[in-house]
Amino acid sequence: MSEVAVAVWNSAARKYVNIDYRRVMVRKSLDEICHYVELEIPESERNLVHKHGIIQVRYLSKYITESRDAYAGKYGYHPVTTVYIDYIDEETQKDTHGIVVTGRSAARDIIDSKWSGTILGQPTLLQILRQIAGEFDFKEKDVICLPTTAGDITKTVFSFSWENESPWAKLLTVADAQGLIITSNQLGGLYIEQPARSACNWGFAIEEGVNVRHPRRSESGMEQYHEYIVNCCNKVGKAIDNTCPNKRKLTINLSEFIIDQEKLNRRAKTEMLRRREDRVVCTLSGWGLTEAQIQRLGGTYHKEIFWEVNLLIPVKLPSCKVNANMLISQVEYTAEKSAFSCDVTLVKPEAYR
Repeated sequence: MSEVAVAVWNSAARKYVNIDYRRVMVRKSLDEICHYVELEIPESERNLVHKHGIIQVRYLSKYITESRDAYAGKYGYHPVTTVYIDYIDEETQKDTHGIVVTGRSAARDIIDSKWSGTILGQPTLLQILRQIAGEFDFKEKDVICLPTTAGDITKTVFSFSWENESPWAKLLTVADAQGLIITSNQLGGLYIEQPARSACNWGFAIEEGVNVRHPRRSESGMEQYHEYIVNCCNKVGKAIDNTCPNKRKLTINLSEFIIDQEKLNRRAKTEMLRRREDRVVCTLSGWGLTEAQIQRLGGTYHKEIFWEVNLLIPVKLPSCKVNANMLISQVEYTAEKSAFSCDVTLVKPEAYR
């Protein structure tokens, strides 16, 4: 039987300590670099959580082969996410005292900070990201490319500087120009990878009537535009969305680095595709592979067992007229003591390629 556990880092003991909880929610999204955690705890656990403290949400199973010492050999565990605490909110109503803790991945410190800098020497994107993240105590092993066997998959960047701002937006723009994405990982580090990562035949699939009952289709035109204009280095990239029959325009100004016309047009097109793409949301029991599927893996080292963003998986949803490989763009995991489930958001992979 699998379980969800929550642990907090005890800096004095130099180890994680399990805490009791009432409810935990974890959200991961391709459109939000940081993972987000919302945790409700009883009053008895209040003295264990502090702002800027570290929370790790874990998935326990007797078939997970790593980290078995932490639970006396009964379970192994995989971290689902590791975040730093942003807020601790306490509210008292009549006879109840509610405590809600929220946190984000370590990349929050890069995103929230504003300063100026220049990186010279024509480094690769990976080298730039490691240098910037290193200012916030990320180690080199915390910032890597996927797959790990491929080494540095990023390309040279000829100019990279920023002034009185976070460099994060420019990092994402450079990554997009190279056909890559940047995401937080389960331990709080950063991955650079290509969009639409293969699920490697681990068993991930969504099928109506098998592991999902009522898929929901979501269409939104609120953030959709007819014309997308991207300006950079005296060049202009454009994309037209004929499915948005108004005259709304979105202009994006890029600066401080060199980009060719083809990549500029691609930037406009990917922005258009992401904003117009319809989404399908499926509620699934569990947070990933079933116990039987995990057992069949024969070991879980370097194997994915959760529904994760950027996985490309087969999807069969007759009620939504979907029978194709689709990309997971967001996952929202929820757990209470008695049950846990997740909402998986699916889009066409072209929106991120």
